Amino acid sequence: MAFNFHINSRLFKNQGDYFDIPTSTLTALEIREKLAKLAGQVIPPAAVEQFKDLLKLKGTPNGGNAVTDDLKYTIKFSRQNSIHVSPTVLWDGLVANEVSSSWGTQEWTDFLAARVKV
Repeated sequence: MAFNFHINSRLFKNQGDYFDIPTSTLTALEIREKLAKLAGQVIPPAAVEQFKDLLKLKGTPNGGNAVTDDLKYTIKFSRQNSIHVSPTVLWDGLVANEVSSSWGTQEWTDFLAARVKV
């Protein structure tokens, strides 16, 4: 989904809403719906349905969802490369040491603009 940065940025600004105590009385489905509403603040309505599809559970009892697959892949890839601390950023499979946890929108925009050629 092309809107990941905007969704992530909004989620980080509202992360307290998703901490343990605020979500302790919500079901997993309610939390997913709440995430979709949050995403809807920064992505077009048609994209919200795509977002919801990513969060739908798979047909197996413990299959997770599309996000789970990406997360598992990322964790496995990181561990096989001896990365156990975050934030460690990989670009084209190599550690990008210049990336900092203190980066804001401008630093990420500059980093990506220098590397993504469309």
